[in-house]
Amino acid sequence: MRTDPARFEAVEAHPEYASAPSDPVLPADATIGVAAVTGPLLLSLFGGAFLLIAITLLFVIRPPFLFTLVFLAGGVAFLVGGIKVARGLLAVKDAPIERMTAVVVKERTEITGRNESTGTTYYATLQTRDGQRIEYRVSRALVGKVVVDDIGIAYVKEVIFDLGFTTLRSKSLVEFIRFEVDN
Repeated sequence: MRTDPARFEAVEAHPEYASAPSDPVLPADATIGVAAVTGPLLLSLFGGAFLLIAITLLFVIRPPFLFTLVFLAGGVAFLVGGIKVARGLLAVKDAPIERMTAVVVKERTEITGRNESTGTTYYATLQTRDGQRIEYRVSRALVGKVVVDDIGIAYVKEVIFDLGFTTLRSKSLVEFIRFEVDN
């Protein structure tokens, strides 16, 4: 990996550097569309309907208190859970994108699950001019485009999810414009 300052200077002196967009046109899988938010909202709608049915049953058939409490808690959990997930997705969509010059210094793949239900997540570690290294999740559209030792403009998003009981941070590389600066 070549992370010497001369490479960073060569990128910034490159004729196409100034014309690179401040906000990238995101690949299709790096955006969050209506379909992604619809699921959690339907979950909330189901929770609201479940809550109404539980309240109706409370007044019509007067079940035991513990039974009613379980049904009310289940409805509230679905309602609140769906709203929190939808808010989290909107936070990802609305998070600012930071532009920086960086070198790809490492790639990593994480496979989760087994048998038919496996998932693969891709990561890239980027190093900036000041030597700081941060690992970012890579969108599927960039897998194969980003290679160790590439240098260019990285567009990254950092989203902070406040779940009430804990805070999660998500760092994603959403676009990378590679510059050929080595002779």
